[in-house]
Amino acid sequence: MECPFCSYDNIDGADQCARCQTDLANFDDPDGQTDIERDLLNRPLGDLLNRAYVEVPPTCTVRQAIAKWTGKAHRCAIVVDGDKILGILTERDILAKLAHEFDAHADEPITNHMTADPATLDVEDAVAFALNRMMNGGYRHIPLQKNGKLAGVVSVRDILAYITDRFPDVIEPAAATA
Repeated sequence: MECPFCSYDNIDGADQCARCQTDLANFDDPDGQTDIERDLLNRPLGDLLNRAYVEVPPTCTVRQAIAKWTGKAHRCAIVVDGDKILGILTERDILAKLAHEFDAHADEPITNHMTADPATLDVEDAVAFALNRMMNGGYRHIPLQKNGKLAGVVSVRDILAYITDRFPDVIEPAAATA
């Protein structure tokens, strides 16, 4: 069975995708039942790339990375060495790992605090696959590659913005309070 999220060709009868761990046991409609489901299953992530991302070398410090992403839409830095993606450092990492002793670590190399070998996706992968990967992995940003090279970053916020722009009728206005 082909996984509806990552298109991996699993053996027939598989209960879980071997590539992305999506539950396949009760997947009734691999094509989606609604317009939004069909769109997310067929829309490539590359269509969501419209914002600048921050790319830094492994010699960059935490403080320098933060300075580079300040004022940018994505609050993360992708650590690269040539074409190789080494890691990612996000504002969530800063808050969870360094906030209590930021000054003591701010001028250390980003490699000391980044998430090494982050999950990546290809710009041709479906948006639904990114949502699945983010949910299962517990993260908000995924570096995207094209032909083995960093092409951008997609975030949960990017996906939500896409959905609300493309399907405004699924968002009901908040009830007015008196």
